[in-house]
Amino acid sequence: MIALILFIFYLTLMLWSFSSLPLFRNSGLSSRGLSVLFGVKLVFSISIVLVYTYYYTDRSYADIYKYFDDGNTIYSSIGAHPKASMKIITGIGFDRSDPEIKEVLANTHHYDKKDDSFLESNHRQIIRINTVFRFFSYGSIYIHSLFFCFLSFIGLVALYRTLILFFEKGTGQILIIPVFLIPSVLFWSSGLLKETLVIFFLGMLFFTSVKLFAMKNIFVNLILSLLCLRFLYMAKPFIALSFLISFYIMGTFYFKGYLRVVSVLVATLAVTWFLYAHNTFICEIMSSLINKRNEFVALGLKMKAGSLVDEQVYVGGCLAPLKLVPMGIYNMFMQPFLWSHGLFEKLFAVENLIVLVLTLLTLSVFQKPKGTKLQLAVFSFVFFVLNYTLIGITVPIIGALVRYKIFGLLFYLIMLACLVDLNKIISIANKSPKTTFLLQKAQKLLFK
Repeated sequence: MIALILFIFYLTLMLWSFSSLPLFRNSGLSSRGLSVLFGVKLVFSISIVLVYTYYYTDRSYADIYKYFDDGNTIYSSIGAHPKASMKIITGIGFDRSDPEIKEVLANTHHYDKKDDSFLESNHRQIIRINTVFRFFSYGSIYIHSLFFCFLSFIGLVALYRTLILFFEKGTGQILIIPVFLIPSVLFWSSGLLKETLVIFFLGMLFFTSVKLFAMKNIFVNLILSLLCLRFLYMAKPFIALSFLISFYIMGTFYFKGYLRVVSVLVATLAVTWFLYAHNTFICEIMSSLINKRNEFVALGLKMKAGSLVDEQVYVGGCLAPLKLVPMGIYNMFMQPFLWSHGLFEKLFAVENLIVLVLTLLTLSVFQKPKGTKLQLAVFSFVFFVLNYTLIGITVPIIGALVRYKIFGLLFYLIMLACLVDLNKIISIANKSPKTTFLLQKAQKLLFK
């Protein structure tokens, strides 16, 4: 009963913030629209708890419970070991060899787990956040889900506010669909998973970086950008690196004339030097991609995953991942499909089919992007290609692929929005009375 009362109290505060906090008030979305979109997201947040509780019943393999349980373990040690627990939570003065810290972490199972490649960081960030949330949650995983859902929603609103700046007035509202209503993004980025933190930090990083690019509040936005980039790197290193590369390339399209030439030349020289001076490092990265794929294969065989599409174990090397690129790209676009194994794969297959249809429809209303829309199209293209290539190479399990590809999918759909004549789409839609009626209802519900 106490947990339910707290859940309602926190939810009320969040709904109140939609009409009070500047981030939400200046988003162009009405408080009622924000409440509806958050409500949809919250349904998915709760559903992921139900799925991991009643469908995937092995708690030791459920990521949300890995982080939640370790957070509870650390929280329960605060009374007996307050100093050590605070060091673990904050990371300040943390020393794994400290006997007291060892005692606190003895009953955790995932705090020290760290992947050997640059693809994944350790689990400490999300476990620490769960531990902090435990002070306010009364031990309810649903309250934790509510908090994580709100963090993700903040990131999406920040992302939406930034993206509409790249579009002509009145047309950017269509971005509400790829940003807030993609089922796979809703499902995987609304619960107690790293993807939720990535959405929060990625959205805020894009928000502050674009402001910095426009020379607005330079000092504040620089500090915030660096902090978001740091935390994003801790959550998903490759997403942070993808952002940096994509944002830099987008910046070259902002410059004109000689500045663009100099910018591209400097980047080319820097990359050439890096590849020459760090040949061993590049080979290590390539080998880590193969090792990561082999780990997924081993896990898929152990769990008897029906969506494992490739059981072959590959030998690492500098060029080994390149051979897997065609198969990887195919899987990213064509998997899962209607013939895929399992209920969840079939549900995501419907989304995948819709994405393919939208891709084909883009050709019929294609419009070459210009100005700021071209900049965003470039960013989105580079970002999604980097992510689709990496995930396609390393993840041969379709059930995992649909989760890891959500960031690339998000910017793929944003790229499509940059490549179409939105005014033409709106005019076509207005020819149908039913479509016009629905658009007017949506406009009244969601926007100011």
